[in-house]
Amino acid sequence: MSPAIDPTEIDDRDLGPVDPADPASLQPPDATLCPECQGVGTLPSGEVCPVCEGTGKAAGRMGG
Repeated sequence: MSPAIDPTEIDDRDLGPVDPADPASLQPPDATLCPECQGVGTLPSGEVCPVCEGTGKAAGRMGG
């Protein structure tokens, strides 16, 4: 059982690599791929990705 977290602390227990022994889990996301579809060009529902319009490439800087 994990200890209780103080309300002023950030719960970052699940933010680490999935498997520290796997070098691929330590790699940051590829900035050249579309952040929505991860470079596939389509969403899991089969629709064309609205962010990259099906190219799979990052269209520009997003976020704030």
